[in-house]
Amino acid sequence: MKPFNARLFALGAVAALGACSTAPAPAAAPAPAAVPADTAPAAPAAPARVAPPAPMESRPIRFPQYTESTLPNGLRLLVVENHRLPVANVSLYVESGAANDPRGKQGLASLTADQLDNGTARRSARQIAETIESVGGTLNTGADADAVTVSSGVLTEQLPLAFDLVSDVALRPTFPADELETSRRQVLSGLQVALGDAGQIAQRRISREIYGADHPYGVAPTPETVRAITRADLVQFHRAHFTPRNAWLVVSGDVTPAQVQELARRHFGAWQGGAAPEPTLTAPALRDRAGIVLVHRPGSVQSSIRVGHPGITPDNPDYYSLQVLNTILGAVSTSRLERIIRSEHAWTYVARSSFNRPEGPGTFVGYTEVRNPVTDSALVEMLSQFRRIRDEPVSQDELDAAKNFLVGSFPLRFETATATAAQIANVRLLGLPIGSLQQYTEKVAAVTPAEVQRVARQYLHPDRAVIVVVGDATQVLKPLEAVAPVTLVDVEGRPMDRSALEVRASTDRFDGSRLQPATLTYAIIAGGNTVGTATTTLARDGAAWVATQTVQAGPTSTRSEARFTGDFTPVSGKTSMTAGAMAMESDVRMEGGRIRGSAKLPAQMGGDKTIDAEVAAGTRLPGMEPWMLAVSDLAPGKTIGFGTFSVQTGGATAVAFRVVGEEKVTVPAGTFDAYKVELTGPTTATMWVRKDAPHITLKQAPQGQPVTVELQSMR
Repeated sequence: MKPFNARLFALGAVAALGACSTAPAPAAAPAPAAVPADTAPAAPAAPARVAPPAPMESRPIRFPQYTESTLPNGLRLLVVENHRLPVANVSLYVESGAANDPRGKQGLASLTADQLDNGTARRSARQIAETIESVGGTLNTGADADAVTVSSGVLTEQLPLAFDLVSDVALRPTFPADELETSRRQVLSGLQVALGDAGQIAQRRISREIYGADHPYGVAPTPETVRAITRADLVQFHRAHFTPRNAWLVVSGDVTPAQVQELARRHFGAWQGGAAPEPTLTAPALRDRAGIVLVHRPGSVQSSIRVGHPGITPDNPDYYSLQVLNTILGAVSTSRLERIIRSEHAWTYVARSSFNRPEGPGTFVGYTEVRNPVTDSALVEMLSQFRRIRDEPVSQDELDAAKNFLVGSFPLRFETATATAAQIANVRLLGLPIGSLQQYTEKVAAVTPAEVQRVARQYLHPDRAVIVVVGDATQVLKPLEAVAPVTLVDVEGRPMDRSALEVRASTDRFDGSRLQPATLTYAIIAGGNTVGTATTTLARDGAAWVATQTVQAGPTSTRSEARFTGDFTPVSGKTSMTAGAMAMESDVRMEGGRIRGSAKLPAQMGGDKTIDAEVAAGTRLPGMEPWMLAVSDLAPGKTIGFGTFSVQTGGATAVAFRVVGEEKVTVPAGTFDAYKVELTGPTTATMWVRKDAPHITLKQAPQGQPVTVELQSMR
């Protein structure tokens, strides 16, 4: 688990440091003793450069032996022989995946796949695990957009057992309710992380923008859709889609067709069922012009960029030429995008592009992650490279390098029987003949510079692309507006008005007379286990109030202090944090409408700095927010907003608490009537605060972290 983000809990500590690390420079080595010039040994001569050996002549690929047949019940059978090692793999592909999820139940195919090996009519989950482990084999289940897969790898002598297990979990699952809830919690934890990760937010959004909100490829699971899935939904999905006419059985390794036929008939021959329902996979349309969807993620120090549009269908004959084009453009580390955006400009670590090829219409997407100050520059360069490969013929050297890479690496796809079977199964699941694999190297080798330019002009559309940028809109909005029209949304996809980015003095009254000295202790919980603790205190110090917060969770330790007057005028603030090898601290004070002080930050966050910034009236310091919320007048629909100073950016950031409902909440400290509050600002979280004043924070669910913070006690 990544270090706990204390800022999300305390609302007063700085943003999480992430997985960065720093190390002290090594001590200088002692200088060598001086050697008289006339006795100094002569410098060794530089070794002569030796030309690398000429490449060996390419040899034809020996395509593996395979057979294809169909059982009487409609199950298609593919056998790939490879007798070099005594191992075998049995894989069942059911041609229904996430694209078949019912509306409002996104995540159903994945949960169904996850539950297949959690119990059958013959075996419990434990018995299944013990059976496969006792023979040193593997049993896996999974789902993607177009298929659910069950596979087992064993020694050849255990092939009958592999057939038995795969057929048992695929055809006779019982979907135990308790196992479903365990899987649901795991999926929700994963989603919580995904929805807090800029790259994953960008990928989900670009799919939605290209395909549309009603297309099976344009929607993705959310916590709400996963919670809506019932055991009955799993049973119905299995009944509707797990039919022999909707499946492929792929067996590879040290096997024979006769042996596989006999086992397949024994274990799958009685399986019955007709055609399964198919999703409607319409081809999305290109846009009339390029436009930017800016997803405001407050506090982001970098932007995640995606540029994309509709691509090709699996049967497109230009697939081979597009593979060459994309290898030149952005598929590998030597491609143009990475060479220019990473190596020449040092704006990013990775810049790539891809044409994907699902069962339905695919997409073209270019992507990178860059620092806020160069977001617009990186985007402009990416679009420029897309136009360049359309407008200028590629050089013969680039073309040869791309084709040599594709042809030379192609045999690696067939190093094992399992890998070979996966390649063959993939083309058959896409509805393509196996000849499309056999012709791959020949087709790639025949691509010319003119062919690359032709397909670039036909399939690359930078001036009609949708552009998704996930980042801090307060930092990147204005530069991006000079590139293309910008639509502003929040991380949930809701439209935002630009005025929401402005830091304004709050019109709410924060009655300091309601404050009481307090000590609140919290448990930090992940996966049902306590992984850390946090303590918040509020105490009098003369005429001022002092709020302190300490957090200890794994390698992360944070302490913050905010000092303010009875009318919530900020006085000073201090923060210190360590997360493994990384450390930072800040010390600021409010003086006549300016915030002055210093901060020691890691290089990744700007390094050490002196702070002297003018701030708008009403700006608060981190650590004051929970106490301002505690004394506010709350009611459903109420929004409270103000500005909080950020040491990292050197300016104020808008913070908003929005009361979205009322709930009864149970935490270790007891059961309370509570307001449910959505927090947006430098951090995003869902909070539950006590309905009775003062509105003590009872529970928090920080976005992007699989944890909750729950009240243990209060004094």
